[in-house]
Amino acid sequence: MSQGYIQEIFSSFQGEGAAVNGSCYGLRQIFIRFSGCPLALGVHGTKGCIWCDSPKSWSATPEKCIIETKPGSQEFKEYENPLTSEDVLAIIKKLTTNDLHSVSFTGGEPLFQESFLEESIKLLKSNGYKIYLETAFTDNFEFLEKIAKDIDYACVDIKDRSSEAALDWDELIEQEILMSKILQKSGTKVFAKTVITKSSKDEDFEIIARKCGKIDIPIVIQFVTPTKESKVEKPTWNQVNKFTQIAGKYLPANKIGISIQMHKAVEIL
Repeated sequence: MSQGYIQEIFSSFQGEGAAVNGSCYGLRQIFIRFSGCPLALGVHGTKGCIWCDSPKSWSATPEKCIIETKPGSQEFKEYENPLTSEDVLAIIKKLTTNDLHSVSFTGGEPLFQESFLEESIKLLKSNGYKIYLETAFTDNFEFLEKIAKDIDYACVDIKDRSSEAALDWDELIEQEILMSKILQKSGTKVFAKTVITKSSKDEDFEIIARKCGKIDIPIVIQFVTPTKESKVEKPTWNQVNKFTQIAGKYLPANKIGISIQMHKAVEIL
């Protein structure tokens, strides 16, 4: 049985997304935050997104992880890493509530730990859980094709150039679009999310919107959440107003939405 490295597991509500197909915004989920992010570890030549809100997850092999003791309690107990998929199932069962919609695999980057992810998804699916994947990068498209049939919902984070997630931005977003196509083909309800900042450019967003339009996947435009470390600035209303209209050139209105990080705004996990 595969083992994997986790940052944290807890019960809360999906705080990102909009009223588009594939989004689980506002629904109860159990979040499994995986450790390790290939973008932060330099696979595309940078240290990942400058606005990353979970830098603790960059570490690929942390000695400890934290697990919520009761659903929504926001009280945690420390556990030794690595965990097995059986460990994950046992934790999920303890945190399951009647209003649970799905289990969210987030990060870090869940696709960074392939065997552990695959085993955990299969085990949870066999026990009746729905799977939500939040992902930004893999170059192992065969692996994604292999597991995609078991993923019910997915958010592919298509990086705006202002994220500074890659030296070759065009190559990164081509990979992210291909990931979206693979998930879409498998029957996963998938949407794209693009985090924008005050530095985001019309012409860059239009490239993303055009590519999403070509494969007909919804796009959610998300306001960046500034942190003290990142010093990024939120986009202006004029930018958001213009970007949604740009998206409207390539997608129907019901496949375009805006989002904030709701859990940050109301101060929940």
